[in-house]
Amino acid sequence: MRIEDYVAAGYFVSRWTGARDCTGTELRRVTLASDHSQRSFFPDSWALSWCDDTRESRVERASIFGISEDQLDEVMRWADAGFDREFGAWSVFFTLKAAQDAARLVLPNARGLEIWGLGIHRTLLRSFSEASEPPQSPPGAAPIGASGAHVVACIRSAPLVEGGEVLGHEILINEAGSCFNSPESRHLDEQAVCRAVGVVPNNDGLIDSFEAAYSCCRELDAHAGETQHGIRGWMPWLVVRYPWP
Repeated sequence: MRIEDYVAAGYFVSRWTGARDCTGTELRRVTLASDHSQRSFFPDSWALSWCDDTRESRVERASIFGISEDQLDEVMRWADAGFDREFGAWSVFFTLKAAQDAARLVLPNARGLEIWGLGIHRTLLRSFSEASEPPQSPPGAAPIGASGAHVVACIRSAPLVEGGEVLGHEILINEAGSCFNSPESRHLDEQAVCRAVGVVPNNDGLIDSFEAAYSCCRELDAHAGETQHGIRGWMPWLVVRYPWP
């Protein structure tokens, strides 16, 4: 595996909280999945003043990152100014430097932060671009913006920054609402899929080989009609951990 074979799809700042939602679903620690995750990513829609949310909810979600209520308005001003310049919907930083600067300058009180990069293999870039292209807006409505991952991978199209620790490939789908989900976060038996194609995940629950991860994606797509939601379009994404600045 060569990191130069991958195009960056974004950089992410997050921390593990361990808090399960009402379903009690437990996901692996290293995941970009949104549904049921015990990992929180920064920023998110709560940090943007123009997104619909209550003050109480914003305060609660900000506290996960050591942001007090007194600091919240300043953080929201930072987010409003940086949206579409430094990061996109909803937690995707466009560059590693932007992610590192946010962790260092905006979240000095947060504990256990991690900085990850996400990459897509160049052979799958066109397929992802077509799948993630924002739809046309209804007549008279505002344009629908692209996900942050689409902006980074398909418009900026820069290689993943070298110098990080490669953790492996996660099987993900980029869903409506600009979020990623994994088979396990969508209540699919990811381990059974791996067993079916003879793949053994590593200690982080990820898959080392691109070819092996891609074979899992093909297996998922082939049997999508047998599942409740019939989700197709799974892709293997390379996850890289980066050091603090």
